[in-house]
Amino acid sequence: MIRSDFIAYVLAGGSSHRMRVDKLFLQIGGQSLLERAIATCEPCFRQVRLVAGQSDRFSSLDYTVVLDSPRASGPMAGVIAALEDCEADSCFLTAADLFDLSAEVIESLVDQYRGQQYLGVKESSGLQPLCGIYHRSSLGAFYRCAQNGKYRMADALNELKSDGVALPSGQWRNINSPEDLAVGGLNG
Repeated sequence: MIRSDFIAYVLAGGSSHRMRVDKLFLQIGGQSLLERAIATCEPCFRQVRLVAGQSDRFSSLDYTVVLDSPRASGPMAGVIAALEDCEADSCFLTAADLFDLSAEVIESLVDQYRGQQYLGVKESSGLQPLCGIYHRSSLGAFYRCAQNGKYRMADALNELKSDGVALPSGQWRNINSPEDLAVGGLNG
């Protein structure tokens, strides 16, 4: 299933301060978190691009790197940059540290996307803002939030017409710390 009308953007920024090592290149099962995210997206979309605060970390990889927007900070800077870069009406966006991203999750999102400003993965705590399909019309909400110094993704999501898709597996692991590796059964 290659969607020619979407580009996938993998958010590859962040400081990894809780992990205490660059988690993007952390090897789990012989593959880094970044490699895993890219490998999951590649068969599903016509192109995969990385979004980060700097491009030199990825010079050995053959992917376009879109630099974070100076309008915001944190993940919001990456989302704005991806939406500004996107040539289509919508784009798929995921954080590289979402371990349970799969072709099935992507397919569920793509199949249920009907032009919403955001269609994301539904978690018990609400929508996961860093795994889903964003419509370019959502940029206005991000610009308003950034202009007001509100850089939390939840602030922008509250302004969007959005919906969620429950995960096929019901599980969603975000790898941020050594404890996340232990709890998820991913270390050793």
